[in-house]
Amino acid sequence: MRIVFTLLIMFAVGCDISSSGPTSANTPDEMFSYVIESPIPPTVSNLQGVGDTWQGYSLYLRFNAPDADVDRIIATGFQPAAWSDISYRFNLPQGYDRFSPPWNPAAISNKECYEADATNQWTHGGTHYLVIDRSTGTVYFYGVGA
Repeated sequence: MRIVFTLLIMFAVGCDISSSGPTSANTPDEMFSYVIESPIPPTVSNLQGVGDTWQGYSLYLRFNAPDADVDRIIATGFQPAAWSDISYRFNLPQGYDRFSPPWNPAAISNKECYEADATNQWTHGGTHYLVIDRSTGTVYFYGVGA
């Protein structure tokens, strides 16, 4: 009875407990600059991102970049990974698909996958993941840090 009453009060005052989505007020440019590379190379394009940033981060970014930029990012400490080991990291939580076209790294037919331990301005320890489609220059990034 107490739970039903609490839910009725929440709906009466306008709380929507069904909604979910990213909480970060940071722009995709800020996310990229803090966790991947700063300044953002001028050849990076179509940068989109969402995530959560509070006492750590959980970020999803997608961008296009020429091979030279992609190779430079990989050289910062990324190691090859199997898609089967990291694919779950690229499942967007409900309410997070604000990408156009929609987020879909699974559709890449010839994936290059990587992971790396990460330290940066936002974390003393985290892990970053990349899924790369060299044929289109598309890079999917997921990063988590505490």
